[in-house]
Amino acid sequence: MMKKIKYTLLGFAFMTLFHACDTDYIDNPDQPVVATSNSLLTNAQFDLAYELNDQWTGGRGFLGFSQYWAQTFYTDENRYALRTSQIEAFWEWPYRILTDLKEIINLNSNPETAPNMATLGNNNNQIQVARIMMAFTFTKLVDTFGDVPYWSFGQKDNLSFQALRLKEGITSPVYTDAKVVYQDILAELLDAANKMDLSKRVFFEDYEKSDNIYKGDPTLWSKFAHSLRLRLASHIIKSDPALANSVFNESENKAFTSNMDNATFKFGGNDLTGGPWHVAFNVNKREDFAPALPFTELLYNNVGPFATLTDKDPRVDRYFDKAKETTEVIGVPYGFGNSAARAVTNEGRPHEQIIKADYNQPLLTYSEIEFIRSEFKSWDQNHYVNGIKASMEFWGIASSDATTYINLLPSSSEENVLTQKYIALYMDGLEAWTEYRKSAFPKTLVVPGDTFNGTTFQTSVDGLNKIPSRITYPQKEQLINRTNWDEARKKLSDGDTMNSNIFWDIN
Repeated sequence: MMKKIKYTLLGFAFMTLFHACDTDYIDNPDQPVVATSNSLLTNAQFDLAYELNDQWTGGRGFLGFSQYWAQTFYTDENRYALRTSQIEAFWEWPYRILTDLKEIINLNSNPETAPNMATLGNNNNQIQVARIMMAFTFTKLVDTFGDVPYWSFGQKDNLSFQALRLKEGITSPVYTDAKVVYQDILAELLDAANKMDLSKRVFFEDYEKSDNIYKGDPTLWSKFAHSLRLRLASHIIKSDPALANSVFNESENKAFTSNMDNATFKFGGNDLTGGPWHVAFNVNKREDFAPALPFTELLYNNVGPFATLTDKDPRVDRYFDKAKETTEVIGVPYGFGNSAARAVTNEGRPHEQIIKADYNQPLLTYSEIEFIRSEFKSWDQNHYVNGIKASMEFWGIASSDATTYINLLPSSSEENVLTQKYIALYMDGLEAWTEYRKSAFPKTLVVPGDTFNGTTFQTSVDGLNKIPSRITYPQKEQLINRTNWDEARKKLSDGDTMNSNIFWDIN
């Protein structure tokens, strides 16, 4: 059986072995019985940042779907022919992460283990952080697949939420309706934020190693919960505007207010703890990925709503490095097959800051929240500008260069705000793909049927004639959980295909 070694960023080399053929939405039988809550949190955070953004889930998956990156040699995934192992990774890694997070809740709730966990940090706050991270992780599953097996601490006695219940004898969990999952996640995030004790750190000693994201700061975790609620509210603004606006009104003034609040994960400085792109490019010497031409054309203002600008977006030189002897970052055609991709010989590559070992992976940023505020406030100009400024600052653009660029931009509008939001979401491919599905922006992405130098963008998936609306369930579900998979399949508009829309996708 294949095994995957997961590395934490603890001072010692903490490892956990997972069998790749286990059913990962249930409690992991290989989980070490001596694991402590802080090591489990570190492990979960690392996996969220690494496994959901590596060369398979990120480079050949979400960063491609969002057309930030294109593949240079093997381009099948750019025509949406995903490998079985990729789809399994999209499904299995979140459930593995959720298993660790649920164990944190168990350790801090069980009277036999809670006293030991209390020596590491506040029991209550550890539970609330685990709840917030579970909510974040479940959004990844729902936004990728739709209905999924689900569980939450707030409704732990709800027997219809059957994920993560192997110890209770549930080996074939039912799929919970995606809309119900969203509603419960929104409630979970609000309850966790309200119950967070802001006077007590999540962890005490070595909290920087126990919590890579917020270093044990309960106030920042509370802000993150409210900010995540805003992200989800923006997803459902068309499908359920009443709920979306209610959530926005509850959480807007408690969400991020600067880049100091950003949720990011900074990897370690060596091959063992370094980021996925360091491993791909520098360790494994992969050269499979380059800037996607639709994205570079947008950044150079050759297409899109900012085409009247006479200068480039300054972020292009922070997002990508140029090839030698080129004056611009050269992009690779996306979706037009191997010949079109291989015809480009001087393509750019991801910026050196992205492929260095201690890359800082964005999870949720202040910039995104400002664009959401603009959307809910009728495309407010000030929040639109704040979102662009925050993105520029996050990527290290000089304030004078940012101001020059912003002063040239047209005023806020739906297309302008959401196109800038897409630009700012770079390196969060799943969220950018979600934004496109929810809003149909940006308008600059290539779609099946488009042509390039006489070649037509034809997908490699039977019946798919658009950018995918979802990813199909793993084939293993048809073997080990067939009855529940079949029920979920029947509820989809076009069955278990990439054409079926998730509930918030009503374009």
